[in-house]
Amino acid sequence: MSEELAGALEREARQSGVSKGEIVRQAIAAHLLKDASSSVMSKYFGVMRGPVDLSTNRAYRRAWAKKRA
Repeated sequence: MSEELAGALEREARQSGVSKGEIVRQAIAAHLLKDASSSVMSKYFGVMRGPVDLSTNRAYRRAWAKKRA
């Protein structure tokens, strides 16, 4: 571990009152969960056809609202 990273870990432990080991365990768990959640959905990326900005483009939302009315 670099001195810079060790120093940051030491400061975080001191400021938060949490042990260095617990901080490391939490960081590892968060990293593994992040990777797991993205890999679960990755098989569905790019499956649907249509505009990529469908949820954010107001023109699409207005057209959809008119169809429902």
